[in-house]
Amino acid sequence: MTLEMKEQKEQDVKGIDRRQFLIAGAAGAASLAATGLVTGTASAKTVIPDPEKLWTNSNTGRRVAIINDALLQIGPPLARNFAKLGYDLVIAQPQKGLVKELEGHGAKVVVIEGVEQEGPNDESNPGHAKKFVDAAIKNFGGFDSAYFRTAVHAGADILNSTKEILDKSYESNFLAVIYALQAVLPPLMKAGQGQVLILTSASATKPLYDFLGYSAMRAAANHAIQCASMTAAPKGVCVNAFGTNFLNYPDAVHAFGGKEAMDHVASQIPVGRFGEPEEMAHLAMALLDGKNMYTTGQTFMVAGGYNHKYDNLKFT
Repeated sequence: MTLEMKEQKEQDVKGIDRRQFLIAGAAGAASLAATGLVTGTASAKTVIPDPEKLWTNSNTGRRVAIINDALLQIGPPLARNFAKLGYDLVIAQPQKGLVKELEGHGAKVVVIEGVEQEGPNDESNPGHAKKFVDAAIKNFGGFDSAYFRTAVHAGADILNSTKEILDKSYESNFLAVIYALQAVLPPLMKAGQGQVLILTSASATKPLYDFLGYSAMRAAANHAIQCASMTAAPKGVCVNAFGTNFLNYPDAVHAFGGKEAMDHVASQIPVGRFGEPEEMAHLAMALLDGKNMYTTGQTFMVAGGYNHKYDNLKFT
């Protein structure tokens, strides 16, 4: 008996030729489902979304999104995208004029006071994330999507990373992620559906050597998010990480030390430019708008291809 004949015999015994099954496509799947060989939607454990009429955890009939930072990064364009899709919003630190703009799209907007991106009431405070959850439940009865940005760019290389720098990186770039997940997951898991996206950094997979604490804590946060996703998945909740770098946000020129320095950095990014917040928000929406409930535990690197470069970025 030839090897080919032996393989064919084994396939005949199993009853399914995987290659032929793939070729058959939907027709083959339907036929096999009728014989009970394939799990059908009737036995699905979690909800398969209907794009025409998405389920909501709110008691208003409108879907609700939480955005903890509507001032910087992709928060503002995310808020606009949600409002245009008919969402109500719970946000903090909105850009000037943003609330009026969102309300112009028909959104009801709740602004959380007393939280900040950096300071004594930042996301490293365990009560930070819970304020958003409590407000969503109080005003809307629940929420469907949650986006949290955690960030303090405290950094130094291995020889200059003091305990103070490392402690701050741990608190704001790792512990803050844990607090956010512990606040948003229980109500979503209880409701049986929801999506969570946590902003970390592209430096988690391609570290910046002179930001040791920051890069290391971002990598740890990505692992924590993956662990959380496995806890939440059986309850219909998707949890993902979003690692960005090199955004052309309003104060980027100042942050990078001027246009010349920014152009130098851009020349080392494979796509040759900084990314626009709207571009990244577009991708993030695919993980938050309720239409894709099959992607979880993933880290999406959005950095113009920088994470695949063989060399590290040189700032000078």
